[in-house]
Amino acid sequence: MKNTILILSLVLFSSVFTFAQKKKKDAAPAPVEIKADQARTKNFLLKTSRFTGHSQRAVFNTKGYTGNLGQMVRYQREAKRLYEAGNYQQAIYFSRRARLFGHEALKANKAIATSDGKFSAEEETLSTGMPSDTELEKSISAVPMVTDESLMKGNLEVDIK
Repeated sequence: MKNTILILSLVLFSSVFTFAQKKKKDAAPAPVEIKADQARTKNFLLKTSRFTGHSQRAVFNTKGYTGNLGQMVRYQREAKRLYEAGNYQQAIYFSRRARLFGHEALKANKAIATSDGKFSAEEETLSTGMPSDTELEKSISAVPMVTDESLMKGNLEVDIK
């Protein structure tokens, strides 16, 4: 009886080690590629447009004209033009740059950014591979400069339809 139990225990013990496999290290998951399509681009630009309005109100209230609001509107107008032309990826790049100018305008006016100023994880992914600021500035050189003071009168012309 003892021999049978001993033999069964040895067989069970050896089978566990025989059939047990080493767990393979999980390979790093492949990065999920998100493409700039019409819907995602529209959401990105709408968020920046709302943030532009918030930035305009902050500059209007404090009169801290630094030129950053003008640059924000300039870049967002170009993003809108690119979106309407179907160039979604470029529109995202310009809209992201516009939002960054908005942060600078708010900082100079000691205002707090709304949630529209933050970039979501999806937005970060969409704007991966963004050209340098210098390259974007070269692309937008034909778009006229806008002063902060001129934007205090009303319509920023950045609304997306």
